[in-house]
Amino acid sequence: MRSNSVVFAGLFLLLNILGTAGAGEKDLPALEKYISAQQALVGDDYAKAKSALTSLATQGEGEVKRLAQAAAETNNIEAMRTAFKSLSEQLIKMELPKGYAVAFCPMADNNKGASWIQKDGQVMNPYYGSSMPHCGTIKEHGQK
Repeated sequence: MRSNSVVFAGLFLLLNILGTAGAGEKDLPALEKYISAQQALVGDDYAKAKSALTSLATQGEGEVKRLAQAAAETNNIEAMRTAFKSLSEQLIKMELPKGYAVAFCPMADNNKGASWIQKDGQVMNPYYGSSMPHCGTIKEHGQK
């Protein structure tokens, strides 16, 4: 009887801990796949970006899954960058953990501008890759 109480108490404590985790923490594996794609696009590496986006589509759910799959199924890096914008707009809605930031480039998407998530630090633009890797500004830093 006592061991059941201990098990239930431990389970209750675990559920409370998991329930209080920030959205950024529970979404961290998906965010890491996205960051791998972002970094590959900065380096003009279509194959690596495709692999990361395919992995994100496999792991993701709902709209993130659909958008990651659409980006992964593109035939060239320019089309992938266009599809990456929609994926970025979806993921930017989540609460970012510390160490991550939202960046913005006003020149991307034919001067309409586009945002993305990246690791904190120097701007690394996935929309222009190696031709203008530092074009843009950091708009928001992760909080948790």
